[in-house]
Amino acid sequence: MKQFLFLVLFTILNLGFTGLTTPAAEINQGLVLYLPFEEAGNPVDHSDKPAKPKKNGKLEHVKGKFGKALRFNGKGANVVEIPSAAKLSGMKALTIAAWAKPNGIKGADGMSIVSKRIAHQNGDCYNLFSWTGEKMYARVNSKGEIISTTVLEDGKWYHVAYTFEGGGKAKLYINGAAEAETNHPEKEVLKDNNSPVWVGELNAGRNFAWNGILDDVAMWNRVLGEKEIQSVMRSGLQLLLSVDQIGKLTVIWAELKK
Repeated sequence: MKQFLFLVLFTILNLGFTGLTTPAAEINQGLVLYLPFEEAGNPVDHSDKPAKPKKNGKLEHVKGKFGKALRFNGKGANVVEIPSAAKLSGMKALTIAAWAKPNGIKGADGMSIVSKRIAHQNGDCYNLFSWTGEKMYARVNSKGEIISTTVLEDGKWYHVAYTFEGGGKAKLYINGAAEAETNHPEKEVLKDNNSPVWVGELNAGRNFAWNGILDDVAMWNRVLGEKEIQSVMRSGLQLLLSVDQIGKLTVIWAELKK
């Protein structure tokens, strides 16, 4: 009977995996930062050689697009700060992706999702943020700025992804669709060992603080294709990486064996 129950559970989970368009081994390639925000305390980086994120100020742990998320209140003191690490700069290609649900978007000068810099053109590696016209903006090394056609609205979830290929193209995706593309003059992301990565702000004291919810923030040192971005958007990176499914299956099987 126990073996039968295990087989049923395995089949259910396996059917979930067969619906995914991107295998976990592929999506994991080049992953240098992954913050699912499932933890109630400081966020945990679930990529290889994990960085050490920390919450500054007060951030609310709330229901997200997948599991839990963090609610930011638009004040620059309340952000996630990730100290500089070698894996987070100097790459020849880059993808940044996140689920975002803005609040107070029209009243803000700008609102940042992910940024690595000390200040403008100072350790300024990459930025993904909203600005003029409530649109999304992105750039690498303060150059090649790219702008969405989508105008963000309060209370709506958006999957945002930005890709950079050194000496090639940069693209901006909203909800899985490529909305903007440009040739980028830089061959690689600036190497900087001082500027932190900020989630929810451009840099300390800049006042581009995110107001709303952020979830499933991730970064790769390669360009994800459109189908990969759509898989991450639809399923959530945690499912693609098999984190919950394998863990749950192990726990359930342990219980069945008792």
